[in-house]
Amino acid sequence: VDTGGRGVRRITERGVVVDGVEHELDCLIFATGFEVGTDYARRTGFEVVGRDGLTLTDAWRGGVRTLHGLYVHGFPNLFVESIAQSGFTVNFPYLLDVQATQVAWIINWALTHGATGVEATTEAEAGWVNAVLARSTGSVERARNCTPGYYNREGHATAATRQGSFFLGGPTEYAEILQAWRDDGGLDGLDVRGGSR
Repeated sequence: VDTGGRGVRRITERGVVVDGVEHELDCLIFATGFEVGTDYARRTGFEVVGRDGLTLTDAWRGGVRTLHGLYVHGFPNLFVESIAQSGFTVNFPYLLDVQATQVAWIINWALTHGATGVEATTEAEAGWVNAVLARSTGSVERARNCTPGYYNREGHATAATRQGSFFLGGPTEYAEILQAWRDDGGLDGLDVRGGSR
């Protein structure tokens, strides 16, 4: 059943209703398709525009650059929750919870201290990119020899692909890094505007 991108209106005992028409089904399969590794704007359906009109697509043309997979230099108050440069896990809701906890902590800090903007410094981005790349060395050979698929951009993996990979220290190490960062309380690697530290 083609929903024309509008989805199913409702599910009945016999099938699904699309555009007011019930389509009988023997089997209904949920969540069979998703995109990984494509441009952020393609997946979200909109372009994120930062300072001076820079788009996230242009900022990441040479590869994803973040601090903790969450903050991007030139994009104040933008928090990107995704798998790029963050702790890969098959339990994606766990990762979202870890990231949401981090973002909520920063927002609370900003509100408490009267800050009006936070974003990654270029130095912090470079450090995190290097940490991601250092942990992904084993994935280079695997991507080269792997059957084409979304992990290696259908057999066309590049240096930019590797840079946008997961933080291969794993989800536990990733969560521990973020917790230690919060425990330190210094907002290391973030440029904070307004308010007081």
